[in-house]
Amino acid sequence: MRTPPRAARITLTALLAAAALAVTAVGCGSAAEEAGGGSPTKGSGGGKDGGAVTVTHLKGSTTLDRPAAKVVALEWTYAEDLLALGVSPAGVADVKGYGQWVTGGPRFGKDVKDVGTRQAPSLETIKVLKPDLIITSKVRSEANYEQLNKIAPTLMFDPYATDSEYEEMRATLKKIGTAVGKADAADQALKDLDAKVDAAKRKLADAGKGGSAVTVARGYTTDGAAVVEVLTDSTIPGGLLPRLGLKNAWSGKADAYGMSKVDIEGLKPVEKSSLVYVAAKDDDVFTGSLPKNALWQSLDFAKGKRVHALDPGTWFFGGPFSTGQVADEIADALTS
Repeated sequence: MRTPPRAARITLTALLAAAALAVTAVGCGSAAEEAGGGSPTKGSGGGKDGGAVTVTHLKGSTTLDRPAAKVVALEWTYAEDLLALGVSPAGVADVKGYGQWVTGGPRFGKDVKDVGTRQAPSLETIKVLKPDLIITSKVRSEANYEQLNKIAPTLMFDPYATDSEYEEMRATLKKIGTAVGKADAADQALKDLDAKVDAAKRKLADAGKGGSAVTVARGYTTDGAAVVEVLTDSTIPGGLLPRLGLKNAWSGKADAYGMSKVDIEGLKPVEKSSLVYVAAKDDDVFTGSLPKNALWQSLDFAKGKRVHALDPGTWFFGGPFSTGQVADEIADALTS
């Protein structure tokens, strides 16, 4: 793979107030903010012809002399975003895990280098790749951001610091599109997503499911006990439900990631809804340990057979491909 010249200039906002404004902008999710995902530097070609581009993110603003062509993604969401933009990343954290848990969209080519885990990527491996740009998340890289930024200009986002992870996903895709000179591709990816969501909404309406109350969850086993996490309105599925003509039955308090961890009794308030969930094939608590519990058996959605498994590779925290897959999976589950 040909390595383009390394972007040379980085401008980071120093004032804490400005950083706070950047976080606030990500969280608002308005159409205007989504459109302001990044900008060409004044007097440049706007990135499309190789001119300088500037992108705002949690650490301030980063200016690249030209759009990045060799990019390392340390969060699966941003690796998916690159694929949606038609850009094959040079390196991705935990390639194998991505293949298992993120099944929406195309796969990585064999030339994509695994740079270690998402939580502790190999700085040496990343350095050897000589990337033009690194993209990461606050939850993964707050501690080693400066080390990453010394290797290459590094954009940091926080998909969870917002009341709408759905709108944040859209805004971040546009920012990454600016950074890699693919603003038009970002717009098209979002149009394709909207078309997919509209088609799923029509499918639900045609089946008489419009207005249905739905609970979205994921489950797994920890220390021998079943764990259920229910997704709130702030998550991507939570943002999708009203766009699909559905209602989120869950109104519980969200944790830092937009989910509520509950026991079986905690599901009682939403038992009249349909429950859709994601769980690993070899650790599906919704078909394994939970149905053995008398309280679970008494829940209305269990008795009414309104508990639906989604594809185990349906990623609730991804980019446009994963989000479209969530819409399709929910529509298919409720109409099958």
